[in-house]
Amino acid sequence: MSLDRQTKKTIESNVMASIRNILLVVLCAGMMGMGMVKMVGVPELIERFAEWGFTRWMVFAIGALELSISIGLFIKPVRKYAILALVVLLVSALSTHVLFGDTSGAIGPFAVLTGALALWWLDTKVESTKSNV
Repeated sequence: MSLDRQTKKTIESNVMASIRNILLVVLCAGMMGMGMVKMVGVPELIERFAEWGFTRWMVFAIGALELSISIGLFIKPVRKYAILALVVLLVSALSTHVLFGDTSGAIGPFAVLTGALALWWLDTKVESTKSNV
């Protein structure tokens, strides 16, 4: 059984949209979790940030930014801006980890950065496919 071209494009679009949605939920949950941990003020995390020269209010501000990004990811008109903010935040986190010699700690931000870039690509691809279908 052979599918026509339109059916194949529709299936492809639906699969990409599903993968995008799963990645969106995973990134949102991760950012929300990390933001809440910073907002609550887990002592070990505050100590670690202090070693890097960050004050308590900066940890709180980063947590608030992470929570804002996690919410922004679900609001379609601002999703691209939220992803862009996430990329900037993650590049900063990667830089901090590498600058202070914490290469194993850089794995998490690198993985999330990869996910954010994949989300950007998938979101763009899904939206362009919708307009062509």
